[in-house]
Amino acid sequence: MAANAPNGVESRREKRLNVAVPVKVFLDPQSPECEACCTFEISMVGARLMRFRGAEKVGQTVWLQRHNKRAPYKVIWIGQPATIQEGQVGVEVLEPSNIIWEHELRLRIMQG
Repeated sequence: MAANAPNGVESRREKRLNVAVPVKVFLDPQSPECEACCTFEISMVGARLMRFRGAEKVGQTVWLQRHNKRAPYKVIWIGQPATIQEGQVGVEVLEPSNIIWEHELRLRIMQG
């Protein structure tokens, strides 16, 4: 298993919603260049994403955008080769008041 990867439901701090949500990933918030990406699951404080170009190290900051809302996220783990998380990236929001998921998805997360 990847270092810092979630070990299971017991280690999770928040409710998650298993849903594929398209997002844009920006490595530089000032640049118009982005990469289309998709979630495996989302929560109010983070997401598990498909691998994207530029996901290089734990601790780096990326910006996720959903529709017209953008927020900074910190990479908290990167799935290592030959593990169940291979090709996945875990991120955590850096501005908890800036949630990019629209109202409907937030309600679904809260309902669990």
